[in-house]
Amino acid sequence: MRKGVSTSIIRSRPDLLETLPQADVYELGFFKMEDLERVLHFFSGRHFGVHAPFVYRYVDRHPNPTSLNEEKRWDTFSVNRRCADLSKKIGADYVVVHFPNAVQKENWLFIYEEVEREFSELATLARVRVENVYGNDHFHSAKDYRIFLENTGCKMCVDVGHLLLDAEIYHLSPVKFIEELSDLIEEFHVYYADFETYRRCHHAPWGELKDFFEILEFIRGMDVDFVIEPTPECSEGLEKLLEYWRDL
Repeated sequence: MRKGVSTSIIRSRPDLLETLPQADVYELGFFKMEDLERVLHFFSGRHFGVHAPFVYRYVDRHPNPTSLNEEKRWDTFSVNRRCADLSKKIGADYVVVHFPNAVQKENWLFIYEEVEREFSELATLARVRVENVYGNDHFHSAKDYRIFLENTGCKMCVDVGHLLLDAEIYHLSPVKFIEELSDLIEEFHVYYADFETYRRCHHAPWGELKDFFEILEFIRGMDVDFVIEPTPECSEGLEKLLEYWRDL
C-alpha cells in the first residue's frame, strides 16, 4: 500500500509544490508544458504517476475516448499516446486515463472494438490505469470494466467520487463494484461527491453519505495506491480526509 497525493489539491500550481503533504507517491495532474522542467526537478527522486493529459490538452476540455465524433475520439487517442510516451521517458510509475466518455447517453458500442484496440496499444507504451467516469448509459458496471481491462491489459483506478455519482444514477452498489474488480484495482482516487456537491465543489474532501463511509471502510487495508484527490474550491472536511489517509 502506498499513500498518494494528487496535485489537484493545489490545482497543479508549480508555486505551491512545496505545500504538498509528504506522501509515498504523487500523481501529477494538469500542468503547463513550460512548467515541466520545474515540476520534474521537484519530484526528482520521488515516486510519481501521471494523470492524462498532464502537460498536453485535449481539443475539448474533457477526453472523448468513446465519442461518436471521430475527430474528437482520435484527438483523445493521440493525446493519450503522447502522454504515455512522455510518462515512460520521465520515469513515471503509471499513467491514469479516463474511460469511457462521461455523461454519454448515445450508444457507442458499435465502435467498442476500435476503442479496445487503441487501449491495448496504449498499454504497451506505459502502465495504464483506467479511471471510471460517471453517467455513461452503456458502460458503467463492474462487468463492463472487467471485460475491458482483461482484454486490453490495463489496470483499474477507482475514482470514489465518480463511483458515488454513478451509484446515484444507476442505483448500483459501490462496495459491490469495488469487490468485483478488486483483483484488477491498483489505485483509488479518494474524495467525496454527490451531484449538488460536485457542481459546487467539484472534488470535495469529505461528505456524510452512507455509501461514502462504507467505501472508505471496505477499501481500508487494500494493497493499492490511495491517492487523495480533492480540489481547492471547498476546503471543509480536508482535515477529516487527511486523518483517514494518514491512518491507513
